[in-house]
Amino acid sequence: MKQAYMPEPRKILYRNIETPVPEAHEVLLKIARIGICGSDVHVFTGKHPLVSFPLVQGHEFSGYIEEVGADVTGFKTGTLVTVEPAIGCGSCKRCQAGLFAQCEKLLFIGGALTGAGSEYFTVDARHVVPMPENVSPDDAAMTEPLAVAVHSVRKIPEITGQSVLIFGGGTIGNLTAQVAKIYGAGPIILVDKIPFRNTLAQRVGCLTLEPSSELEQQVRAILQGGQPAVTFECVGSATPLNTCIRMVERGGYVIVIGVYEDAPKTEMVLVQDKELQMIGSLMYTWDDFQEAVTLIKEAKVNLKLLQTHHFPFEQWEDAYTFLLDHPEQAVKVLIDVDQGG
Repeated sequence: MKQAYMPEPRKILYRNIETPVPEAHEVLLKIARIGICGSDVHVFTGKHPLVSFPLVQGHEFSGYIEEVGADVTGFKTGTLVTVEPAIGCGSCKRCQAGLFAQCEKLLFIGGALTGAGSEYFTVDARHVVPMPENVSPDDAAMTEPLAVAVHSVRKIPEITGQSVLIFGGGTIGNLTAQVAKIYGAGPIILVDKIPFRNTLAQRVGCLTLEPSSELEQQVRAILQGGQPAVTFECVGSATPLNTCIRMVERGGYVIVIGVYEDAPKTEMVLVQDKELQMIGSLMYTWDDFQEAVTLIKEAKVNLKLLQTHHFPFEQWEDAYTFLLDHPEQAVKVLIDVDQGG
């Protein structure tokens, strides 16, 4: 089978390897789609602070069950599935509480573990998530980023009726807005410098603004002189982070989702003075992942809106180049591994 291998930044090579045979506890998947996320772009450019080379990418993906191991039950061949890619140790107190993203020994498919960037992929059946029959391979591959959004919104004890300010209108920012709206938040203001992303945010019910020196006054005008109760930083940059800190109401929430290439200088004086709840949000719990599947099944989220481009498996490197060169056009780029699936 063919596998996409990244030996160094900005280079993807293809090699032929043996199709894996599932062990007793594993499932063999025929990969259909792989999504490129913002953290993947950081890896491709060599700027992700926690990922090293070489590696095989692919943590947002969908595929069809091709074969199951001898001890695996409850799965049928031909079923469309996705995979929860965060692998905790399973025995520490964090894992026992379902918080595997906080496990000290956390491993990640597509990072330290081989990703799904190949025609076939084996994975522990415990991490395989069957998709409802009404779900497409494209949408199934977006379960993982939707789970990230669900997890970040659930960091707020009670978001119903709360005003929300989101920085970043990419996949995670838009999905965070959609989930916050589903959970009753509002009004929701999304800030992005790219007009296309703001247009997409408007289509899911957001008010939108572009960064400017007038931003604080504009937000206060929308909120009738008030400040947002909750802010989400989905960019991974010091400027939007500190703007969240400055603009959120006293005692409010700053949820940090963006991936930072460098440690940002943060206005901790305001964090302390305003008694802010500043919380990092990395991945999800198993319950968050299942909630994402439910939202997709019930068509409560618009994933198709964000799926702007497809590239064949053999053009994965071209997909990255397109993303980097045309941020004004692209949001979620999908790699079609099985173009017939």
